[in-house]
Amino acid sequence: MAINFDQVGFTYQPNTPFATSGLHDVSFEIPDGKFTAVIGHTGSGKSTMVQHLDGLVLPTTGKVTMGNQIVTAETKLKELNELRAHIGLVFQFPEAQLFEQTVIKDVMFGPKNFGASDKVARAAAEVALEKVGISADLYERSPFELSGGQMRRVAIAGVIAMEPDLLILDEPTAGLDPQGQRELMTLFTDLQKERQITVVLITHQMEYVAQYADHVVVFEHGTVVKSGSPATIFADENWLHEKQLDVPAAKQFADALAEKGVQLHDVLDIDQLADQLAARLNGEVDHVQ
Repeated sequence: MAINFDQVGFTYQPNTPFATSGLHDVSFEIPDGKFTAVIGHTGSGKSTMVQHLDGLVLPTTGKVTMGNQIVTAETKLKELNELRAHIGLVFQFPEAQLFEQTVIKDVMFGPKNFGASDKVARAAAEVALEKVGISADLYERSPFELSGGQMRRVAIAGVIAMEPDLLILDEPTAGLDPQGQRELMTLFTDLQKERQITVVLITHQMEYVAQYADHVVVFEHGTVVKSGSPATIFADENWLHEKQLDVPAAKQFADALAEKGVQLHDVLDIDQLADQLAARLNGEVDHVQ
């Protein structure tokens, strides 16, 4: 699902003394079937933009085109519900979305809510639960009896079971240990590649942006100030610092090595750093031999 924001503006509590601008003059594209990261410091407009993607709010001005559907201030609830059937949203602490009596019922809820039969919803739920690593012996357990990590996986399975064309991830690894973070990010990237869906990741983790994203959008003061590939975004470190954004740790390390005379090329993530260091070390060993 390709997405286009065209001169979108959004005002909280419009026509009141408390009116506040959340977005202004927002124009950018999210490419179809790609992994897009949205970054920016707190209060830059990222979360307000995400609410437009699922129709939680409507643009005050401008329009959002999602696939073949255009969303404006006049869009009706019926049209939004049709759109939501194709969108999955994983909040910052998705386990807070759990509510059913059993794990399987919770994951079945999304498909059933959009018209799937019990049989179809059950099949979709089982596939999703297997994908996130929840075994069949937990299906009839209360989700609230599970560990924190299992609860989060069940909640994510509930989103995956809807087979969305657009998957929105709002800081999905918050509160997890490093291994749990890696496992979830691998799950999301595998899903994106397997189904060729559009993924939008809201994050403050620049390592995720460097390692997983195909495309990056930068927000500041309620509008988009830059977009492009991770290499383009991270090329100007001074500009990033001006926007209160970090540089990936692997790039920082590569830059520190460069100051010591060890030149590496186009390093953004830890895998690229490790590969180039290993290649350089092997080359030096071969030279000595």
